[in-house]
This record gives sequence, structure tokens and C-alpha cells, in this order.
Amino acid sequence: MSHSRRRSPWVSALAASAVLLGLHPVAPARAQAPPGAAQQLGAAQQPRPAPQQARVAQAPQAGNRPPAQNNAPQARPPQPAVPQLSPEAAAALERLLTAWEARNSAVKTWSCDFYKWEYNAFGPVGPSGDRLAFAESTGEIKYAMPDKGLFRVKESKQWNAQTSRYEQRPGDSGEHWVCNGTSIYEFRHGDRQLRETKLPPEMRGKAISDGPLPFVFGAKADTLKKRYVMRILPTPAGVTDQVWLEALPRTQADAANFSKVELILGARDLIPFAIRLYKPGGQDQDVYQFIQTTSLIDKGLDLIRDFSKPVTPLGYTFILEDGNAAAAAQPTSLPAAPPRNR
Repeated sequence: MSHSRRRSPWVSALAASAVLLGLHPVAPARAQAPPGAAQQLGAAQQPRPAPQQARVAQAPQAGNRPPAQNNAPQARPPQPAVPQLSPEAAAALERLLTAWEARNSAVKTWSCDFYKWEYNAFGPVGPSGDRLAFAESTGEIKYAMPDKGLFRVKESKQWNAQTSRYEQRPGDSGEHWVCNGTSIYEFRHGDRQLRETKLPPEMRGKAISDGPLPFVFGAKADTLKKRYVMRILPTPAGVTDQVWLEALPRTQADAANFSKVELILGARDLIPFAIRLYKPGGQDQDVYQFIQTTSLIDKGLDLIRDFSKPVTPLGYTFILEDGNAAAAAQPTSLPAAPPRNR
């Protein structure tokens, strides 16, 4: 049986209990951290077993795109159990979030390639009995402060149980969205559509940081604390250059996207290294690892070209959705879960 040659950082941690370098045998490049950030985070490092590989039982759900405005009444989600943090742990978390916000505010533009692994019940089983990835992808992510972003899966392979190997997915099957600050453009390949959703004025300037991946797009410390129950996780034995975080959603909007997030930051630069999102139900997972050798901070982006309105592909239908009409009906709250990609 032929399995994936790539291993997510969590699998690597289990196998080696060493620095999580994923696919690259070289150490990640690091940018200059805010003064004193490494000292502030020192109290957060405690020994802890590495998170275990999940055994999954459901099919994957929606991808990650900024949410369109949706003001329909929503039930209040069950509140996650609040971890009982010691005064020292609470203070360390506060220092980390403050330093992280300061670092984010200093980043004007960022681009990076990433690996993505999708885990569900249909993936192969490895020699040790752990469920391996059902699909593995490569893609790119781009960000410009405060509200421009791009997320695109460029190449993807999916496990074929009949042939016992990973096979190429069609080139137009991956998630792809662009936000220019006033509109979100989403490719819905299954429907052969390019959809533009115009953002209401109150959503402009915040659509990226309030979306499903605020851990990448620079949300504020206060916003993170309002949206998530958070704690610093002890790192695996031998890991000294990373900080591990756990976040549980407080709102229905976030709970519709994930039940829990684990995040790895570089301890010195506070730039995301990897993210693991547990889908609702806690079984299926999406794992992202950002390829440090491709990370570009404050260089390499063309704000007009990279975030302009995409060209409608041949054979696709362009559809305009106006979020301003819905916004006029009710006051704005935190954005709701995005429609499911099909």
C-alpha cells in the first residue's frame, strides 16, 4: 500500500518528539521578533505529551473563506469548558496575546505557501494503526493589512481506496477566495460559479481578521479573548523554539467551522507555523503547515494585482450577492459561518 510521503507536524512530533520541521529538513527562517517577546513567552514552556493523532469518522466539511454577511438569528452554542488557569498561566497567556498583537500590527503584508492535510474516515490506515491523510494539498495565502486576503489551493491529491494510492484531484477543485476589502470573490468549482459578495460598510476593514482563520490574519488580543477560550499548551519534549496554543470557540459562527483549534507559533517571531482545526464533532481534521522558506513579510505583494477582481473562468457563471441589503435589515454581529463549499 502506498501512503503519503508528507507528514503533518503533529505526526512528526509523535514520531520524533523533536522540532516540528514537517517536510523540510532545514530549520525554519525567522523574522525579528518584538523586543522582549522571547522572554515574555518563557514561562509558557512546560513538558507535555504531543497531541495524539486523531482517529476520524466523518467526511470533511467546508473550507476556509472569509464569511459573507448573514444576520439570521442564531442559537447560542454550548459554552466550552473554561480551563482553570493558574495566575501564572493566565499572565503568560496575556503576555503572549499582547506580544502577538504587537507583532501582527507591525506586519503590513505577508505571503506564504502552505501544505494542507485532510483527515477523515476515508483515509488510509498507517502501519501503526493511525489514520493517515485522506487528501494532501499545496497552496498559497496572502494578506495585506487590514482587510485584503487570498487563499488558494493550487494542487491536491486524494486517497483512492480502489487503487491504494493518492491520485491527482482536478486542478479546479480546491478552495479559492479573494477579499479586496469591499467584496469577497469565491470560486465554487462544483457549481461552476464565481461569486462576488459585497461587504456592508461595517464589515469593511475587519472581514479578514473576523473570518475563520484570525490566527493567520492578525486579530487583536481582545477579539481573540472574546471569540475563544484559550490556553497555552506545554510543548512536546525537545521543542524549544515554538509556542503551542489551544482555542475553543465561544460563538455559533466559529463553532460551525471548528470545535477546537491547535496552533503552533514560532517562539521568536510569533509567525504561525502550523494550525490544526478540528471539525465540528471533533473527529475530522484539517492541518495546515506554513512553509517558512516561502514566507515573505512586507515584500513581494502587488496590492492591485494580487487582490483584484478575478477573471470569470470560461464555462463559469458570475453571480453578484449584495451583503448590504441584509445588513440594512438588522444590526451587525460577529460574522456567521460561511456557506459550505460544494
